[in-house]
Amino acid sequence: MKFEDVLGNQALILDGAMGTMVQNLELDDAAFGGAAFKMLTDLLIFSRPDDLEGIHLKYLQAGANLIETNTFGASPLRLKEFDFTQIDVADIKAIPQALDMKKSDYSAITHHLNVEGCRVARKAIDNYKNEPDYDGRPLFVAGSIGPSNYVLSKTEADLNKATWDQIVDNNFKQVRGLVEGGADVLLFETQQDILELKASLIGANKAFEEAGKRLPIIAQVTVDGFSKMQIFNTDIHAALVAVEGMGISAFGINCNTGPELMEKTVEKLSKVCSLPISIVPNAGQPTSEDGKTCYKLEPEAMADYVERFVKELGVSIVGGCCGTTPAHIRALSNRLKGVVPNRKKLEKQVFVSGPQEAVPLGSSEALIRIGERLNVRGSKKVREAVERDDGIQMTVLEEVVEEQVKDLGIEIIDVCMDSNIVETEKVLPQSIYELTSDFKGVMCIDSFSVEALQTAIESYPGRPIINSISLEEYQAGVSKLDAVLSQTKQHHPVYVALVNGPKGPGQTADEKYELAAEIVRQAQENHGVTPDQLLIDVNAYPIGSESVEGLNFCAETLKCLPRIKAIHPDLKTSIGVGNLTNGLASKPYMRKVLTSVFLDEARKAGLDCAILNPHHYVPLESLTESDVVLARKVILDRDMTAFEELEVIAQTKKTGVQVKKIDYDDLSLEESICQRIKDGFKQKEEGVINKEGGEFPYKDKIVVDVAKAIDKHEPLKFISGHLMISMRELGDAFGRGEVSLPHLLKSADVMRHVMQFLESFMRFQSGVEPGAAIDYKGVIVIGTVYQDVHSIGKDLAKTLLENYGYRVIDLGVQVPLDRFIDTAKQEKADAIGMSALLVQTSNHMITVSKMLLEQKFTIPLLLGGAPVNARHAGYVAMHGGDDTDMILDNIFYCGSGMDGVNTMGLLMDKKQRPSLLKDNKEKLVREYQKAKGIEAEKDKLLKSLPRRKVSFRHHESPSDGFGIHKVEFKLHKLAGNVDRKSLYSLNWKFGKKSSWIHKGVTPQQLEALEKTWIEKSEDNGWIIPKARFGLFPAQSDGDEVIVFDPKDREKELARLQFDVCIGKGRKDIFSVGQYFHAKATGQWDVIGLQISTAGDKVEAGVEEFKAQNDSESALYLQGLSDRVAEDLAEYIHQLLRQRVGAKKDNRGQRYSPGYPAITDLTYNRVIWELLGAEDIGVTLTSGDEFYPPSTTAAAICFHRDAGYS
Repeated sequence: MKFEDVLGNQALILDGAMGTMVQNLELDDAAFGGAAFKMLTDLLIFSRPDDLEGIHLKYLQAGANLIETNTFGASPLRLKEFDFTQIDVADIKAIPQALDMKKSDYSAITHHLNVEGCRVARKAIDNYKNEPDYDGRPLFVAGSIGPSNYVLSKTEADLNKATWDQIVDNNFKQVRGLVEGGADVLLFETQQDILELKASLIGANKAFEEAGKRLPIIAQVTVDGFSKMQIFNTDIHAALVAVEGMGISAFGINCNTGPELMEKTVEKLSKVCSLPISIVPNAGQPTSEDGKTCYKLEPEAMADYVERFVKELGVSIVGGCCGTTPAHIRALSNRLKGVVPNRKKLEKQVFVSGPQEAVPLGSSEALIRIGERLNVRGSKKVREAVERDDGIQMTVLEEVVEEQVKDLGIEIIDVCMDSNIVETEKVLPQSIYELTSDFKGVMCIDSFSVEALQTAIESYPGRPIINSISLEEYQAGVSKLDAVLSQTKQHHPVYVALVNGPKGPGQTADEKYELAAEIVRQAQENHGVTPDQLLIDVNAYPIGSESVEGLNFCAETLKCLPRIKAIHPDLKTSIGVGNLTNGLASKPYMRKVLTSVFLDEARKAGLDCAILNPHHYVPLESLTESDVVLARKVILDRDMTAFEELEVIAQTKKTGVQVKKIDYDDLSLEESICQRIKDGFKQKEEGVINKEGGEFPYKDKIVVDVAKAIDKHEPLKFISGHLMISMRELGDAFGRGEVSLPHLLKSADVMRHVMQFLESFMRFQSGVEPGAAIDYKGVIVIGTVYQDVHSIGKDLAKTLLENYGYRVIDLGVQVPLDRFIDTAKQEKADAIGMSALLVQTSNHMITVSKMLLEQKFTIPLLLGGAPVNARHAGYVAMHGGDDTDMILDNIFYCGSGMDGVNTMGLLMDKKQRPSLLKDNKEKLVREYQKAKGIEAEKDKLLKSLPRRKVSFRHHESPSDGFGIHKVEFKLHKLAGNVDRKSLYSLNWKFGKKSSWIHKGVTPQQLEALEKTWIEKSEDNGWIIPKARFGLFPAQSDGDEVIVFDPKDREKELARLQFDVCIGKGRKDIFSVGQYFHAKATGQWDVIGLQISTAGDKVEAGVEEFKAQNDSESALYLQGLSDRVAEDLAEYIHQLLRQRVGAKKDNRGQRYSPGYPAITDLTYNRVIWELLGAEDIGVTLTSGDEFYPPSTTAAAICFHRDAGYS
């Protein structure tokens, strides 16, 4: 019985987790060929085939219909993660004779693993069929194919990137082995990049063609509880649309979640998926116990969910992923014996998709609009951004996309890069790749070049529209239809088909109809492209361009529409309507009227879709009625007198759509003040308000209006009834990601001007501080801990807390520990917030918790900063003790300012506070115990793992070039070395690029902001990049590196003690010291030392801005200076590489004190003293931190293998 005959007619049971069962075998390293290969369980095909057969048999005995081969990672790209020259084959007894594992021929290893993996599974089936308990049910071998661990789609994440051809070849080789091995069906599972899955399916089809045999395919992706493929935010419906037409037999999801979090996805698929659905959940959500991942969902509980999936939602294939066992499969089998999936009959719809969303091609309710503005031929802005010698200005293209998709609601955009200046075949796929990194729409890929269309579709993570095909001759004897379809049909896109033939475009209704009918016939008969994949473009000609007397192009186009629609019920029609008003660019109103009226008439005649400029198509009711009448005469009757009348009207009309900005003068006084605060609208103006006998200086004009407002409102009521509400609304918008942090800071600055005046006025009126009288939500004392000078994180937390209505008492940086407690008592604070940047200084938090306990002062501590995490909070809660019964319940880790706001909100809620403290205590105990476990595990590994063997075979050290150097730059000279992505996203807190659009920020604005602040910083002397660096002779002594005097190598200048670290994969331990020639060898090495700083004037500038209530500017200046220090360090690193001849191969790794390779901060002082860095304005605190904070130091090792792991 064939798989396709059974599929959908009975519930099919896939087996359970292979990994879980392999773990239960408790095999030693030898079974895998050594510890380095233990993650590659696929090797058990060669070393333990009998054990694998036994696992397969258990699942068959439990009731499975499909047995997965143990080949999830058996593809060349996955195997390349392992160095097979190092494999120990002594305990691997079943390696095929023709295979030499140690040659690292990944293609050969792939082939044999997949062939033998199928044979092991087949043997299990054959043996099971001979057992007396076999019930005669159909059984199949499913060839398992996992992801490649590479991605094709564009992402900012640090993931392995592959090319389309690499992924195709990767899967071609694996599938070829599975086909030869005798698989009945292919199972692509745990797929995380829909573009990779598309390429994988192409690779599988290539293998089928070579073998002369096709196998059914089950395609499964991995989604979260929101039905999204997490890395690329691809909705499950978009994923389905991308691949459902590419020859798969079933589609579904597996892994990542248990069945409870799959319910919404299953329900969604049941409404849109016409293919049989496959659902393979984990045994619930994973938990960690004793360092092991555990899955707790019991078999019967899992069966409860899965039974509903089949009986109510029509799922055809079910099985188990991580954590499932034969018991789970038995439960599924028992529940589903004899059950036929309850598949619903779905209404036929056509969808296209992009990297995130699916879009219906349905025109029953409205015209399908395809935005035409991303076109080199049709947009001067796009043309200038693309046709450049220095590469595409991608930010300009992103703006064009954003305007259409976000501002105008266009779901499909046409992308055309056809140009005589640049190479379309390269520019089109590059543009698509870049623009789809965070894109919610769908693309219509447009080019005359067949090669450009082919390469572009290989860059597109979804189901696009291809524009276009026609019966025009593309090359001798080959039509554009044949040329395009032969290269792209395997992707199953939708095509725009122009009614053009060998003699040119159809002009009359008859010609258009005849060409359309022939296109439909040839596409289906010759290429298998069905009518529902076609949008017949009926051609638009400029109004009035007819050369034949009595011919009306518009009327002919309208006349052909119902006839073409009648060719096939699934056929749709389209038009590139821009050509209709060609020549009217200077008369946008006329263009808008004619386009809108024509499309209204075309809709009545059966038009489904239009490629258009979204600004040119509006509802007729929004136009002047008499103008609509004139346009109808032009279109239906070719009345050129009416055309001329419209021209006159257009000349006198104002052009374009005016977006009315908020005019503060149109608002009430109270609304105007609140709106200016929310907009962060600064009106810098200094003056003095005389009110009730007092003088109140101000620095922002808004205060003048606030002074008027309190003539009508009591100050306290104005604060609580207007100002606090506005700031809360703004804070909520920030929490939703709709407002950027810099905008929030700008608003907070305006608010501070208002509050300073109001507080001064209330103080003058009453003679007392108004703080207690203002109805704050709570009071919190915050500061950066002693010996730590970094303030940016603390300052951001302060702004957010103030926005949400809290009174914040900011103690600044380097705060003595007792001052936190004394101030909290004095101000009757509700909480203390502490920030730290370094591991050493973060330990002061433990001292504070100990002091609180000794003073019997109960107050919550909110902890944040780079080295702080939930485990550190556990240590703080233990206040230096080791009895978890004595752990404090009011220590909170806040990973962000918003976490601080949310924690304070719960603490101030009397109803929620008890349960918050109870849950937090349990969490702190868990985190503390986890931390102790990690510490113990680390100690154990440091004692048990072998030392890394370091080779010096190709390591050469220079014999000269030693000495110390100093550099100082003008800031603009370093501007080209600034890491803009990090500056905007991290230092300036605008977040990842994909979020900018929601915050109203464009790349151009950020580039302008960068230019402004570089100029400001240079003109005011705030940032002066400086560095000291040098090369020194060096040798190692154990884990220490000895730094010698270049002039007298007998003289030791200093020693740097490097920490012993655990290597990647926990295979060995090492220290950086091992990468220097040992003193005992007598060979010399070299070490680089460097200190870079943004200069000692930055802090004064930052403090000046803070004093002026300009925290926005403080952020920009501090962020730029931090970025400059980091990027200058990289620049100096490159100079040192050049000096030792290591620039070409980028040799040399930087290690900074305070980080894992050299944790002791005192080496900051050692490097500072060796380089004599005092003359660049750098000093050290008592905690060996640099001042100014925008300073970094490092030691450099130039061994080619040196790294962090």
